[in-house]
Amino acid sequence: MHKAALHQFTHRGYEHVSIASIAKDANIAVGTVYRFYENKISLLRAMLREIEDEFVDRMRSDWNAGGKYPQRLDRICEGLFDVAKDRSELLRLFSMTTDVVYEDGYLPGELIQSQIKDMYLEAMNEGVFREGDVEMMAAMAHGLVEGAMMRWMRMGAPTATNVDKELASVMKSGFLT
Repeated sequence: MHKAALHQFTHRGYEHVSIASIAKDANIAVGTVYRFYENKISLLRAMLREIEDEFVDRMRSDWNAGGKYPQRLDRICEGLFDVAKDRSELLRLFSMTTDVVYEDGYLPGELIQSQIKDMYLEAMNEGVFREGDVEMMAAMAHGLVEGAMMRWMRMGAPTATNVDKELASVMKSGFLT
């Protein structure tokens, strides 16, 4: 069902897709979709949350692998683009709509930003990242990642190269003391 919804959303646009068209594309009954999702927005929320959870899990894993902070940033940037390469079509959903709010009140991207904030705070407390307003620094880091991802996707992902290294370089120069 997610595969059919992803195909429909990315090829026709969210506004032009119905639960009926998703069900038809998935070769299932409309009632089956409604068994799992209240409506089209709840299906989109689930799909967005899925990719966001993958990003957060990868960031945590790469950060917690230890090592010096510059290498952690390298690993995180590389890992984010690995996830993006594997899930580039799903990633396109983030740019599709801006009015999605998850059931728990978060907006898409806020879970990623929260993970960045936790990592930034840890490194700042260690004296490795420059001091600053943690919320603002996390928002700026998230903006860098989001901007790099959007540019990377427009350049023809996954064939574009070195964007992860360029992003890590900018983050290191901006955040490391």
